[in-house]
Amino acid sequence: MKRFWSHVKTCIRKYVCFGGYAKRSEFWNWTLFVAVVSGMLLGVVAMLVIIRGIAGPDTAANPLNWVSSIIYHIFIILGLFLLFCLLPTLTVTVRRLRDAGYNPWIVIIPVLLILGSYFPTTIIALSGMDNMPPEIPLPYCFIYLTITAFVCMLFVTFLLRKTKKLKIS
Repeated sequence: MKRFWSHVKTCIRKYVCFGGYAKRSEFWNWTLFVAVVSGMLLGVVAMLVIIRGIAGPDTAANPLNWVSSIIYHIFIILGLFLLFCLLPTLTVTVRRLRDAGYNPWIVIIPVLLILGSYFPTTIIALSGMDNMPPEIPLPYCFIYLTITAFVCMLFVTFLLRKTKKLKIS
């Protein structure tokens, strides 16, 4: 547990340090930290959404009408946390790729695909609404998101590679 927190502190301390190397344990401990904190916040949101669904509509007569504002504030906290973690995640990924012997510039591929998945995901989420017709056909959105998921999983295999041994001449 002590090593876990030391890796998290290292990633925060090297917030914008793209130089150097990162061991597998440092990368995966940081990823675990981000996933656990995000998962806990999303779990609280899911629990509150269930409570809100049981309580009924948000009216002044409903004693649980405050739940919607709590959900909103937790999403703001989650967004700020993920925004804070964005740069350390990129830096530790670049350092991990360098440590595994890959060109660190390949990190651009999954980043661009993930950023590009915002619009298709929004179209899929809004597809059931009457006043918001999708501009891109839904099958194309699903195909794009499937390709994005495949490329990101392929990218994870790069990060799993052991540290490349440097030959000293």
